[in-house]
Amino acid sequence: MGRLVETAHAKINLALDVGEVRPDGYHEIHSVMQSLELRDIVKLEDRPAGISIQCLPGHPTKQGALCFAGCHPDPMPSSDPQNLAWQAAARLIDATGVHRGLQITIRKAIPLSSGLAGGSADAAAVLRGLNHLWSLGLGLEELMAIGAKIGADVPFCLLQGTAEVRGIGEILTPLQALPSWPVILLKPPLAVSTAACYEGYDKLPHPVRVDVDTLVGVLSEEDLEKVAGHMGNSLEAVTLQTSPDLLHWKKTMEKAGPLGVLMSGSGPTLFGLVRDEGHGHEVFAQLVSVIKQERQLPLPNLYFTRLWADKQCETVRRRRNW
Repeated sequence: MGRLVETAHAKINLALDVGEVRPDGYHEIHSVMQSLELRDIVKLEDRPAGISIQCLPGHPTKQGALCFAGCHPDPMPSSDPQNLAWQAAARLIDATGVHRGLQITIRKAIPLSSGLAGGSADAAAVLRGLNHLWSLGLGLEELMAIGAKIGADVPFCLLQGTAEVRGIGEILTPLQALPSWPVILLKPPLAVSTAACYEGYDKLPHPVRVDVDTLVGVLSEEDLEKVAGHMGNSLEAVTLQTSPDLLHWKKTMEKAGPLGVLMSGSGPTLFGLVRDEGHGHEVFAQLVSVIKQERQLPLPNLYFTRLWADKQCETVRRRRNW
């Protein structure tokens, strides 16, 4: 019976521009996506037949977070065919005709429904891991084609690192890896519907457009302040408009002193780039202090992590964290 452990890295959108609605009903996007050190751990084990999945709480500080302050437990994804990791295994089996049983166990550190692509990252880890475990010999493009049928972020989560993303997420151009800049994540206990967010965007009197091309040019300079100054997200205005609590937390985060604060994806997670780890610890401590004084709002969870610059998709075989 084979066994393999993979990592599933969270992502943020350093820029996200939402364009016109396509004939298929999806929106054209233009984005720069970036992997983070914060990650889920996905264990794959052969079993006699069928697919089974179990999601367990992980340990953020053992899974890529330098610091973590939790005000509420994050819910776990469903342990059934609705889980994207399950769907990834099922689609890979259908695509290859290799019918083998599989047990999937996921240690979750990436918060659920956060705009950080946790479910997509888990699905990508399953595709990547089973390709090795079952010696399928599929190339990255073949895995991406399967992944695109599961979710728009899955192709990027297979590529990982830093990439320019177009289409509905299936057209990727790898970019030069960025330094391991530290970043603060603030995840409020809010539920955001991606579909509703895009519907709200279509109703804006003046859609927000983001100049992603300029950011792509700036990235090659590896100038953190310039990058922070050129970040943007077309969907942020929609989520901030419908979630006053999130607007409150964005203003709070900006006062704490990051170089730039932006919502990732359709939200609700906010991220802030910081100059170095010392600056990050200062910002993190200030946010923790503010949160301790709050009495009215549902309180967020905080993560201090770094951009993930290693683009190698190495298989993790150690037993730690289990």
